[in-house]
Amino acid sequence: MTMDADKKQTLTVSNIRNINVANIMQSILRDKTKTRSELAKENHISVMTVKHIVDDLIANDILVEKVCEGNDVGRKPKALQINEKYGNIVCINLTSVDEISFLIYDIYEVQKEEQTLEFDTGRSYRENLLRAVDMIKEKLAAMHTVTVGVAVFVPSAYYEDVDLVNYDLIADFKELHIRQLFTDAFGISNILILHDVVPAAWSEYESMDSESDSQFYFYCGHGVGGFFIHRGTAVMGEELMAGEVGKMLLLTDSAEKRFTTFEDMISVSVLNRKLREAGIGKTFKEVIRDYEEQGEDARRIVDEALDTIVRVLYNLLWVYNPGTLVVDSCYSDYSRLIMTRFQAFVESLANEAIPIHVEVRQALYDEYHMMRGCFHMVRDAWVDEINN
Repeated sequence: MTMDADKKQTLTVSNIRNINVANIMQSILRDKTKTRSELAKENHISVMTVKHIVDDLIANDILVEKVCEGNDVGRKPKALQINEKYGNIVCINLTSVDEISFLIYDIYEVQKEEQTLEFDTGRSYRENLLRAVDMIKEKLAAMHTVTVGVAVFVPSAYYEDVDLVNYDLIADFKELHIRQLFTDAFGISNILILHDVVPAAWSEYESMDSESDSQFYFYCGHGVGGFFIHRGTAVMGEELMAGEVGKMLLLTDSAEKRFTTFEDMISVSVLNRKLREAGIGKTFKEVIRDYEEQGEDARRIVDEALDTIVRVLYNLLWVYNPGTLVVDSCYSDYSRLIMTRFQAFVESLANEAIPIHVEVRQALYDEYHMMRGCFHMVRDAWVDEINN
């Protein structure tokens, strides 16, 4: 009853109009062009309501109306579309300690640019970050269209009230007011700073084709994290740190009582270092590409990581008890190895007194789906901005 009452209180004339504006904009973004009558029918509103909203959007230079092309005899209908000056959405990946990558999309999610900037070790993190910003701005200037939003995803929790990112993985995030930096650089207010696992986990959850209503998303790349969604509700924790499974302590030497973090045993960066220290002249990416053909030393390093992951994930199942476990990585070969090793382990315990029942699958999307998730969040924020 309280929930219903709250909904009734929020359905003001102003809010109803905002909902209609957002629905009209989303309809046009999906199909690129729409007639007024199509918008009315699709969104279950009157043609007069569409007229009032569309006229305002045209007056504010958001929409334009053009005569439809065709050979039909008689009066030709007019179609609405987003003004061609809009726009670009930039998605920036700040999850690596070695590089910064970015994608630039147009307003319809067509990828226009992709680039990675490797860090200059002679410069500070901030200097490298500003180099990347200058590179992005140069690309945008050549496009001659308006940038409507920027998404930045980071490898740990972001605290909006103080504009700071937890600096456990990248020490140079300490005292770096990241949203302010990007606001100043691009001169727009629509800047979203997102913990990288959040948009990725949501995109996987929304795409689930099963009866499961809960999902634990596990990511193992340069950083390690997880995210639990239960019946459409994300579990964030008191300080937004829930799911930071990479920070769990694992015993490495019982005699000496030595511990290390889960992340420092299984991340891509750590495994690359272990391969170099073992004198193996291949990167981790190359090793896992044809894992079955590798030498004993290379496979031992990978197997130690996989066995550690399997034990931790199994323990996590007893904590979260999800219907679905999604395994993801910056390298699909790594997530595939994790998934198959874990599936085999769970199957080996099928005759236990309390067996674990969980659907285990590899992430459905490629390594850029986090950026796509960010794209939609930023574009939706831009549509909301139009209302204000």
